[in-house]
Amino acid sequence: MGLCVLALGTGVCLSTTQVGTLRQPPGFLIEVDGQHVLLDCSEGIRFRLVAAGIDIASVSHVAVSHSHPDHAALPQFIQSKFCRHLFDSKDLSSGKLRVYLPKVLARDFPQVWNWHQPENDGGYWNEFAPDIVGMDDGYVEEILPGVKLTAVNVYHGFGRHPAMGFRIETPYGIVAYTGDTGICEGARILAKDADLLIADCSTRVGQEYTGGYGHMGPRQCGELALHANVKQLWLTHYFHFDSADVMLSEVRAAGYFGQTFVAKDMQEAKW
Repeated sequence: MGLCVLALGTGVCLSTTQVGTLRQPPGFLIEVDGQHVLLDCSEGIRFRLVAAGIDIASVSHVAVSHSHPDHAALPQFIQSKFCRHLFDSKDLSSGKLRVYLPKVLARDFPQVWNWHQPENDGGYWNEFAPDIVGMDDGYVEEILPGVKLTAVNVYHGFGRHPAMGFRIETPYGIVAYTGDTGICEGARILAKDADLLIADCSTRVGQEYTGGYGHMGPRQCGELALHANVKQLWLTHYFHFDSADVMLSEVRAAGYFGQTFVAKDMQEAKW
């Protein structure tokens, strides 16, 4: 059993429009003793779960870092999961879903869901409504036996976009996911002593000055991993403009010499 992390999407919103790229928008599946937690829920992620041999009904928890569409295609995922339960499962637990969002987004999401289900007049879809959890900075919950989720505010959208990163602590290891962020205290808190850091790396080499919007470059990811004592680093959510060799050399230039990957879709790490 143990812990497995599967990259379902390591690209950005336009990855699939670039020649030579096969990376889908963001999403990472955390499997702990056969139970599944999804970090970010991008467009088409339900199809990538199927491609990986994962039953969508088995995903019981979804944590969304922020509401940009390449991270938060929630209505499609919810509809697919609950229709899967409705038409093809006698297991009542397969229909349960707990969704974690920054608090202000959790406040607004019911309107988004109702927009997708206008026939919901207080009856039809209520039994399939997900459990929406709004999180403040520093939110902590034991989401599965022995599995703790921590959510911390991070810096994105010039600091104006409600955004969080996540830390999953399990009996087998710690996984940290920055979501979209620039270098900030929240990212440092999440990454501390992580066995795996999945780091936003959307800023191009040599253009770190643009990172004020709320993204990191590979050297900044390396600095974060170095000072947080991270064991393994995945560079993800990047535009494919810089070669893997150049990105890795930037990480080394930051002084981080731990195991590092320019992550690809369907890459796994296991403990």
